[in-house]
Amino acid sequence: MRALLGAWGRCGVGGALLLIVLGTVLLRAPPAFAHASLLRAEPADGEVAPAAPATLKLFFNEPVSPLVFRLIGPDGMAVTPKVSAENSTVTIAAPPAMRRGTHVLSWRVISADGHPVGGAVMFSIGAATGPPDAAALATDPMVEAAIWAMRVLVYLGLFAGVGGAAFIGLVAGGRPLPGRTEAFIAGAMAVGLLATALSLALQGLDALALPVARLLDRAAWSSGFATSYGATVVLAALAMLIGLLSLRVRKRRLEIALVAVALVLVGLALSSSGHASTASAALSRPAVFLHGICVAFWVGSLVPLLAILREGRGEGGELDRFSRLIPLPLAALIASGLYLAWVQLDRPDALWSTAYGEILSSKLILVLALLGLAAANRFALVPRLRKRPHARAPLVASIAAESALVLAILVMVAGWRFTPPPRALIASEPASIHFHGGKAMAQIDVEPVRARGAEVSILVLDGEFRPLAAKEVTMFLANAGAGIEPIRRNATLVEGTTWAIDDLRIPLAGRWSLRVDILIDDFDKETLEDEVLLPKAP
Repeated sequence: MRALLGAWGRCGVGGALLLIVLGTVLLRAPPAFAHASLLRAEPADGEVAPAAPATLKLFFNEPVSPLVFRLIGPDGMAVTPKVSAENSTVTIAAPPAMRRGTHVLSWRVISADGHPVGGAVMFSIGAATGPPDAAALATDPMVEAAIWAMRVLVYLGLFAGVGGAAFIGLVAGGRPLPGRTEAFIAGAMAVGLLATALSLALQGLDALALPVARLLDRAAWSSGFATSYGATVVLAALAMLIGLLSLRVRKRRLEIALVAVALVLVGLALSSSGHASTASAALSRPAVFLHGICVAFWVGSLVPLLAILREGRGEGGELDRFSRLIPLPLAALIASGLYLAWVQLDRPDALWSTAYGEILSSKLILVLALLGLAAANRFALVPRLRKRPHARAPLVASIAAESALVLAILVMVAGWRFTPPPRALIASEPASIHFHGGKAMAQIDVEPVRARGAEVSILVLDGEFRPLAAKEVTMFLANAGAGIEPIRRNATLVEGTTWAIDDLRIPLAGRWSLRVDILIDDFDKETLEDEVLLPKAP
């Protein structure tokens, strides 16, 4: 350990560590709200407008850049309207002489985290008709599969490749690794470089909703580079190129400096785009930066350690140095990972009620298994190997299991590319409705909850605005224009004369027929009914 620290001091690695600190400071940039979400539209989704509007507007929770827009009329004909964006508002110029009936606006924008976001808004002019057949601006499933596969290969290049080069430079001390271990590390970075380049074009295909057959189109490459993912591609490619260069260098000082810079670039690449890197919390980008470096150091060490043990030189040397060095990166990895999970989740049940949370839950289970193996290695198997140098089989099996778990985690977390984190699921604006009848009144408040429908509060009053004790309150919702038959929900008395309905699902925003039946006593019932505007709360 002293020899390793001495080498770091003599070789000027302190300067490389300064780069890491500087990178962390620079990453504390003004945060953005990641993964754009549509807050509302004008006309609203499901609205029946009396006349054709001059413009259509989409309001998002963060600034966005328009990508592709298509307006489909009642006859099924599609036009490409003129679109402009200012901050978080996108304005679409309505074509002249819009026909009476139902129209669909399909839209696609790019959000601050570099991920394309799309959707559709349906509205009617004069009266609702059958919705036209709309070609959705959706990503080709083959493009999504290719993006996921390339993301896994990029991770392997950064973690197994650059991380492996870091092990050679910082732990192995320039000592040759057994067999073809260095060739494997170099191959991981070479494959990662190719995957990084292809992922740029695939990002462009996703942004423009183009099929995989258009992979070589110039528009796909330029659109991919124009997103925030373009910075990730450049930094990741530099990290792997410098990692490859470090394998060819035989001067210790230069080798250590190169792998330190490559690790810094890994952290910068991962923190320059994606969900966590653009979360609203100020420490999110530095946490991603630190998390990426620690993952690379840990994961990159597994294959070299496996090769060293299988050759029979595991006792002492590289294994002891790694065992002494790993606790600090491992602690930083756990702390940054827990912080990022806390930032992304807005509530505990998001771990099992959202797609993002399901992936995170599965990852946490595998990480716990990894930590269990790591603890067994450090406190049981490595000490046993020191006493019995030929008892390598249990440690070899444990590190092999770690490698398999790491691969499973990388395959799993690549799916996060397609799932917005719970804190980015923006709820619609609440609605407040007042019904006035002869014997009873109802004050109805509809509060959408992110990804959990809406919570409804109904305050029952008499005709003089005094609290009215009722025996039963029932709500009915219907939307004939959208073909939705009445939805019946029984309210529950919560306090005094206030009734509540939890988890009410409203599939689309717009004008709904709302009826409230108030059973005052066994012989008297008041029915309140009207057309109201309700927010979307799926």
